[in-house]
Amino acid sequence: MSKWKRPSSVPIPTTWCTFEGKKSKKKYWIQDLTDEYKDEVIEYMLNQFMIDEPLGRFSNFSNKTYPKDFLALKQMWYNTLENNLALICLTKDDNGKPIIAAMNCTTICSVYDEKQVTEEGGKILQTLMFVKALVDPFKTLNITEYLDALGLYVLPEYRGDGLGFELLKAREPLSRACGIKASITLFSSIVSQTLAERAGFEDLVAIDYAEIERRNPKLKYPGIQSHTKSLRFMYILYK
Repeated sequence: MSKWKRPSSVPIPTTWCTFEGKKSKKKYWIQDLTDEYKDEVIEYMLNQFMIDEPLGRFSNFSNKTYPKDFLALKQMWYNTLENNLALICLTKDDNGKPIIAAMNCTTICSVYDEKQVTEEGGKILQTLMFVKALVDPFKTLNITEYLDALGLYVLPEYRGDGLGFELLKAREPLSRACGIKASITLFSSIVSQTLAERAGFEDLVAIDYAEIERRNPKLKYPGIQSHTKSLRFMYILYK
């Protein structure tokens, strides 16, 4: 876990943007993820996001198939949310009650963080760490910390309203308020990669899934290239 602390001058929750859905015309807002939503968000990430996300889908990931990895990822998401930087997109139900529409598990990475060797979490976390090790973003971009993310998920009933794009854009006001000069994230799906490009992200490093497997045969995801060709570590600077 990072030693970085969110500035006390930035209230929790802060609403970072409001917008209207592209398709439904629903009213949405993006704010900080607060405690009452954390358990629900982690359940979505483990049981829904991991089914949609290519690394999970093409490894048949579930609590039954990889119980130890499942628990490791669950703990990883709890740790991620401790930095109070995660974003949640909310709307209202027919009774006016706020409900979750989408989430982005944003967190901080600092040059001062202890380096972690990932054996737990199985091949998914090992794959992410393998790609991150191909480049040093701190030296390359001359920064000491950046806003990272461990998953962006939009509930199926809200897809088509532009929520994923708005969550990526909402990283900028959050980062500026907290004094963070860059956002860098591994995007594993062609869907999120396309959204990231639209939001202004560029490649720091990209590597084909076939090349990952060639370099480490344990990191194999049969059929994944029918969905997405490569894993892309992408960045945007907030100047």
